[in-house]
Amino acid sequence: MRELRENLSTWLDRAAAGEDVLVTERGKPKARLTKAEPESVLERLVREGRATPPSEPHDTLPSPVRLADGISLSDIIIEERRKSRY
Repeated sequence: MRELRENLSTWLDRAAAGEDVLVTERGKPKARLTKAEPESVLERLVREGRATPPSEPHDTLPSPVRLADGISLSDIIIEERRKSRY
C-alpha cells in the first residue's frame, strides 16, 4: 500500500498499459488494478438499471420474408411505390 501511495501514477500507467497490478497490505491481497475498458452507452444504461440487454444479438438482421411465388415483400413494396408515383 505504501508503494502504491508513493508511486500511484506509475502503477496506474502500468495498469492502463494492460498489466494487472495486485495491491497487498502486509502480504495479503487487498485490490487489483486492471485496464479499464470503455463501456458503450447500452452497457452503462444496463449497469444503471435503466435498460435491459437485448434478448438476441443485435448485429444480425432477420432473413427477408419470401412469399409463396418467390417474390420478397420488399419487391412488392417497391413496386407499389413505383405505381403510386404515376
